Amino acid sequence: MNFGQKHLMRSLLLMILSIAMFGMAVNAQKSVTKPALPPANFKNQFMDVNGVKIHYVIGGQGPALVLVHGFGQNWYMWNRILPALSKHFTVIAPDLRGVGESGKPTSGYDKKTMATDIHTLVEKLGYNSINLAGHDIGLMVAYAYAAQYGNEVKKVAFLDALLPGIEPVWSEAKDKLWWFGFFGWPASGQVVAGKEKIFLTNFWPVVGHVQNAFTPEETNEFIRAYAVPGATTGSFSWFAAFPQDAKDNLQFSQHKLTMPVLAMGGEYQSAPFLADHLRLVASDVKEIKIMGAGHWLVQEQTAPVLEGLMDFFLN
Repeated sequence: MNFGQKHLMRSLLLMILSIAMFGMAVNAQKSVTKPALPPANFKNQFMDVNGVKIHYVIGGQGPALVLVHGFGQNWYMWNRILPALSKHFTVIAPDLRGVGESGKPTSGYDKKTMATDIHTLVEKLGYNSINLAGHDIGLMVAYAYAAQYGNEVKKVAFLDALLPGIEPVWSEAKDKLWWFGFFGWPASGQVVAGKEKIFLTNFWPVVGHVQNAFTPEETNEFIRAYAVPGATTGSFSWFAAFPQDAKDNLQFSQHKLTMPVLAMGGEYQSAPFLADHLRLVASDVKEIKIMGAGHWLVQEQTAPVLEGLMDFFLN
């Protein structure tokens, strides 16, 4: 076999290997396209609210507890703690507009509107008083909910994030956190579309602390939820709306929240500032620092997060 034949054979072998690896990647992607199932006593539901379809899981018994997820995750971020919470509450965990099985409209990603999504869902389910918890972007939505519908919120827990427009922390954070700018760039969702796995698996450790905190099932479900067509553009629109959120929050903050508030931050993320940050917008703030945790509190330190939420909402 001469040099030319060897070169051709090598090229053919590389082509075959590339095709095989592509096929493996396609099959791997197909393996995570089926939505994760909730615990046995929960069910998946859909409801048209505020002009958009919202997917949510619901289960348990007792007063309503609404759990709002953040970026890089969906309702499944709460899955580990749903069974315990459902012994005391009717737990409602929606997918925010823009991700997973919820609708992905072209607008309405300011947190004031997204809070109205959740409020309309709660109303249609027959609840006029709820407990509320939000993580990351969900924290911002939970604040907009509590600020608009304060008489209908008994207690609210804010998990590891900050509020656009509330200074001085906001300006300091948005200048340091590069992803705020990237996610808010109009084309960012299109850039990441089709590359959700490599993007998320590289982004999660940036703000996490515990290595490999997500189970394979969690990893697959989060990737799947953001690989749904339109989900990267939709979820990145949460960040593009920050300037409007800042304006809304400055209006909301003129009247402090009066219901009991829990500030729960990770030791290596928002714990150093979250409670003081929230005291600028709320008059009754309890603080829990989750030691040994970065941003992904539920996955990194499940037991103390559950214990803290149970203690806060039950007492």
